[in-house]
Amino acid sequence: MRPVSACLLALIALGVRGASQSRHPSPAASWENDPEIVQRLRQAEALWRAHRLAEAAAAYKRLLARAPNLAVAHLGLGLVRHDQRDYAGSTAEFARAASLDPTLAQAPLDLGVDAYLWGHDTLARTALEKAARWPAQAFQANYLLSLVEIRQGDLHAATQTMETTLQLRPTSGGPVYQSEVANLKHWRAILAGMTTAEHYVKVGRLEDAERECAQLLRQNPNLAGVHTVLGDIALHERQFNAALNDYRAEQKLEPQSPQIWFKIADTLLESRQFSAARQAALASLHLQPDFGPPYFVLGRVAASERRKNEAIIDFKEALRLGLDDDLATTAHYQLFRLLIASGRMREAKAQQAEYLRLQKARAQRDLAIARSERKLEESGLQR
Repeated sequence: MRPVSACLLALIALGVRGASQSRHPSPAASWENDPEIVQRLRQAEALWRAHRLAEAAAAYKRLLARAPNLAVAHLGLGLVRHDQRDYAGSTAEFARAASLDPTLAQAPLDLGVDAYLWGHDTLARTALEKAARWPAQAFQANYLLSLVEIRQGDLHAATQTMETTLQLRPTSGGPVYQSEVANLKHWRAILAGMTTAEHYVKVGRLEDAERECAQLLRQNPNLAGVHTVLGDIALHERQFNAALNDYRAEQKLEPQSPQIWFKIADTLLESRQFSAARQAALASLHLQPDFGPPYFVLGRVAASERRKNEAIIDFKEALRLGLDDDLATTAHYQLFRLLIASGRMREAKAQQAEYLRLQKARAQRDLAIARSERKLEESGLQR
């Protein structure tokens, strides 16, 4: 199986750039009747095609100085920035193009690809979901969306997206697309094993989880995601050095993953390496500024250093951006304690109520899991 990065590069080469070169102007664009703008666009595109990137960027900038709301010029400048590997810059240009002209079908796909390359998974996910609504690019958009979901650790969503992708007929029957379909089918089988391993970790069956991971790594030693599960197992057993080693092994496979930086930050926090935990959390936010869990780590670090107001702000931001139920439960409890200590009793009471609600929901969930496990054992279906 080829690594995710290779699949992505193939799609960029054939899907994004190829589609951009054959892109037709929007029929609603008023610039089509302006010969000077049309000529300047052609000149800038010719420079880009010739890979004279600095000159192409200058040409698009001159055009945008004259027509700042020209969506196709922002799109063209985004393609130049993409080829310069300035993914933050290209993402900004593609987002501007998409907002200025919703009929520019390629813009959301370009935006999704470069947001992924930049490491901004939330933006990539939103853009690719929008791009998937256009039939001509639904296969590419859904394929890339599944990669984003894998990197975010949302394996169930990734599996469902893969199922959708495999039901689509790609716009090209060429060998690269056939290869991508075969790769998706292989990933679907791999994700089934990874999802099983994650489930075993959640229900405390760590030996079963380790066995499942070992089997996956025998199939592919460089399989992204498995080292994360192994790190989770080690962290659950409070083997902090082993967990860090597993997460850093995963980081080599997925260097742009904010999720892995958070895992490292959380492990450093649990081992009371507060300064290093803070740096790792900030590294995660650098890759994805709207990712909630790193703020949770920053709140825990600030609370441990008796910086109550800063901790309160960080925990609230973590909850605003979104946390899973377990982290959210802890965040509400921490806020309750900090607000009590700060004399903010009304706010503290609200946090206590939310904490108790989540605790009750977690107890009900754990009970349901335990019942399911017992039924499986009784039926003899459980391995």
